[in-house]
Amino acid sequence: MNTVSEHETKPSKPTRRRYILLMCVIGLVIAGWSGAWFFGRSVLADQLDTQLQAMKINGLDISCSDLAIAGYPFRYEVYCRDLASNDRYGTKGSLGGLNAVALIYNPWHIIFEAKAPASIAEPLSGLLGEMSWDTARASVKFSSSALGAFDAVLSNPEAAFENPLSRGLFAADKAELHLRNTPETADAVDGFVSVDALQLKSLPEFGATIDMRAHVQVTGGAALLAGSNLALLVRQREGRLPVKLVLFETVLGDSRVNAAGDLAINGDGTVSGKLDLTIGNADGLLDLVQPMFPPQDNSFSLVRSVVQSLKGAETQVDGQPSITLPVAIDQGVIRIGFLTLGRIPPLFSAGT
Repeated sequence: MNTVSEHETKPSKPTRRRYILLMCVIGLVIAGWSGAWFFGRSVLADQLDTQLQAMKINGLDISCSDLAIAGYPFRYEVYCRDLASNDRYGTKGSLGGLNAVALIYNPWHIIFEAKAPASIAEPLSGLLGEMSWDTARASVKFSSSALGAFDAVLSNPEAAFENPLSRGLFAADKAELHLRNTPETADAVDGFVSVDALQLKSLPEFGATIDMRAHVQVTGGAALLAGSNLALLVRQREGRLPVKLVLFETVLGDSRVNAAGDLAINGDGTVSGKLDLTIGNADGLLDLVQPMFPPQDNSFSLVRSVVQSLKGAETQVDGQPSITLPVAIDQGVIRIGFLTLGRIPPLFSAGT
């Protein structure tokens, strides 16, 4: 029968010392990492408190019913449940919750997740709004002094807005927003928006869903990513902030509407500029939107007359008969020739 000697079963003293040394090193690394994580947590908590206090001094009071920081050992996770806001003008907002996550070795990239529902109440205009969704996530990348890129995606959003004059109920399959610095221009910002299968539920007579996408470029907009106020930025640029509408596309059934051109945000918050508006399958589009006009309103008849007068100038775009209309926007008022189509509300108050 084979026997194993005591020398063969027990590790040698040098081996035991190496094991002990390795365990000590591991223990020191864990202790050092833990100390660094908890120190970072305290710095993060102080920064959150400082930022909240700074916003309160500037007229925006934000609170959470439960603010917590977790994520040990490799992440920082900030939880803010039942978030509520109140600004100096009496505007109130709420959010079911907001979570933010960043890896400890890459704190410049933060992932946000918002919990439904959200609401807003703005007393000056009487605006009330509520919004819900299945998931709402955003990726935020910071540079050394500003926001570098922002990407947000909402799945199955639903929103209801009303003021003393009107009410709107909307739903969609998905909505996206992307912001980033323009590579070719140092001080410009590109913005991309898309909405899939938008439904105008407050207009049941309009049964079609709408797919929308837009690309705008704001010259001088880099300051917005650094936290500048839009109204202040416009006034710093002598009351005119250039905005290039690179693309606006709306698909409604078999019809398509495209627009592109140069705009500007004025010092009073209104928008001015000129656009080229291209309508594919104009007859089909008019049939879709006709139920949205009151029977006694002659605006629809005027629009149809303008479209019919341009039939001779139709061209084929992507296989569709299309007409192009010049659109002028003067301090928010939208016109095609002598016909006024509507008004874009100011982006901010002149006294802001």
